[in-house]
Amino acid sequence: MEDDDLVCLCFRVSQRKLVNYMARERPRVASQLSECLGAGTGCQWCVPFLRRLHAQWERGERPDLPVSPEEYARRRTRYRATGTREPIAGPAGEEYDRSSPAVNDYAPKPVRIPLTQLARGQRAVVDCSELTGLPEGERCLLHAMGLHDQCQVRVCSAGSTCIVQIESTRLGISSEVARRILVTPIEGTDGAP
Repeated sequence: MEDDDLVCLCFRVSQRKLVNYMARERPRVASQLSECLGAGTGCQWCVPFLRRLHAQWERGERPDLPVSPEEYARRRTRYRATGTREPIAGPAGEEYDRSSPAVNDYAPKPVRIPLTQLARGQRAVVDCSELTGLPEGERCLLHAMGLHDQCQVRVCSAGSTCIVQIESTRLGISSEVARRILVTPIEGTDGAP
């Protein structure tokens, strides 16, 4: 791929944007690439390729996907129609499939995004493992109000205060705290209230 070719076709995120994001933000894990304009949070076709780019970057290599944009788009179209991935061979003959260590496997790993990226009406599962940056008191308070690891939330309102519903309780969370709460969107909740 060339630098300006799209890796995330859903959100039109190019390889150049991802490489610049990695150089600037230095993500610790590949899932943090979702913070680059939502990459990987749409149809999830590009998730193995995002992992590949991140692995190359971590090894000090120039991140690059050795596939033509036309072939990449064609296989994504088939993926969206069938839900299965066709292997794409790399330059040394390795494939982006279950056997590729850079991709790990094709069982989709949960895409974690900040709570602030959800739309009104969208549901998600909470991952509280990343709340270590919050003071102990705030973590305990969120937990006491029902926000705990693996609970389901629904966004009632997004903005400077994010209002979420957990079972029958609604919580108002500042955008600063909501940005630190990572969630995995639940498919089929496209933001309709």
